[in-house]
Amino acid sequence: MPLSIQFTPEEEALLEAASRQSTRSKSELVRQGARELCQRLLHQDGQTPYQSGQGLFGAGRLAEAPIDPIKRQVWEALSAKHRRLG
Repeated sequence: MPLSIQFTPEEEALLEAASRQSTRSKSELVRQGARELCQRLLHQDGQTPYQSGQGLFGAGRLAEAPIDPIKRQVWEALSAKHRRLG
């Protein structure tokens, strides 16, 4: 089914560059983009991305502290920065 879309010059240049880099036609890229966006919107069920993956966050065990002293120092700084209050 034919569909006409008007792009801004910036969008056209971006699409052209992506087409050349991926060796796919511009039409193929537009169809794929529309398909992925529509699927995402239809399957969202009114939930935020966080709500969709909420059951996965915090699953499993936390990573062990690295043995390397420099990596361990970075690990400890990040752990302190992101430590939960509770």
